[in-house]
Amino acid sequence: MQTNPFTPRLFSASEYVLALHRPEDRVALLVRNRPRGHTMQRILAAEAVASPPFQDWLRERNESGADMYVTWN
Repeated sequence: MQTNPFTPRLFSASEYVLALHRPEDRVALLVRNRPRGHTMQRILAAEAVASPPFQDWLRERNESGADMYVTWN
């Protein structure tokens, strides 16, 4: 029997950001709402992006139709 060395793991959005970045790392976030033609960018520490208030803000943007793109800065 062959085993897979890669075990999928499920992360919350906050856990995902902090799994990829140290809390003090700068993270670039693009929020793009194509239907509304609105795009905004934020550059923050990873711990700020992972914080509950910022996650709530992102959730509201996503529920209004926006896509999120996250990368290190």
